[in-house]
Amino acid sequence: MRSMTGYGKSQSTIGAFEITVEIKSVNNRYIDVMFKMPASFSSFEPSLRKIVKDKINRGKVSIFIDLQEAATSQNGVSLNEIKLQKRFNTLKNIKEKLNIKGDIELAHLLHFDELFEEDASALDQVALNKQLITAVKDALNIFDAMRAKEGQHLIKDMNERLEIIDGILKDVKQKSAGTVREEFDKMMKRLNELMEGNKIDKERLEQEVALISDKVDITEEITRFASHIGQFKHTLKKETELGKKLTFILQEMHREANTINSKTTDVDISHKIIQVKEEIEKIREQTQNIE
Repeated sequence: MRSMTGYGKSQSTIGAFEITVEIKSVNNRYIDVMFKMPASFSSFEPSLRKIVKDKINRGKVSIFIDLQEAATSQNGVSLNEIKLQKRFNTLKNIKEKLNIKGDIELAHLLHFDELFEEDASALDQVALNKQLITAVKDALNIFDAMRAKEGQHLIKDMNERLEIIDGILKDVKQKSAGTVREEFDKMMKRLNELMEGNKIDKERLEQEVALISDKVDITEEITRFASHIGQFKHTLKKETELGKKLTFILQEMHREANTINSKTTDVDISHKIIQVKEEIEKIREQTQNIE
């Protein structure tokens, strides 16, 4: 199981440049991939997008790709001769159009910082595409490892909360065993007061007891709830596409909790069911982060 949130970063070099890839993701109902990278990389996006979607099923994924000049000499400075010539020609044209006297000097050219940057357009596009794919895959591997680790934390937390729920339900089941008897005693007291010592119809009384038992007995709901807990734990062991199924099981748990609460007349049981619903809600919040 994997979390939908994660982060991965990789760096690699090609020629005089360094490629940096960062991948971040947050919760989202579907897969949504967004690239932010130099415009010159736009032709590579379809192939990169396919690689990402093959690895990720759900989540809002942001991928940042940057290309920066790496150190190419001992002093870390290189000269882009192509840009130097272009800037010189630009200054020359400005000088002629505005009829500016004097020569173009080195100090004028030193104002252009880009003269000391390599020109990425000179890179071999096939090699660049290959290196980009490698960098994205490396970042994805780190990203996926983080999601898997976070997924294990989610499993641990949810299992702990399921144990809390299971313990509460056992207490509720034990306490509810005396509920029918308590209701019966209350009814007997009322009947005796109404009949004022007259003989009570036993058959009629048995029917009333059966009705009370059906009304307040929560054994069936607790049994179904226990089954849902087992199904939830079993689903957690699967690898992919867990979120939707787990959400459905939690809805069934919540329905059983509501039914139990509506049947019981015991205040203590009602309080315990509120605790159960609180734990269900906490688990539901966790499932929203599962891929």
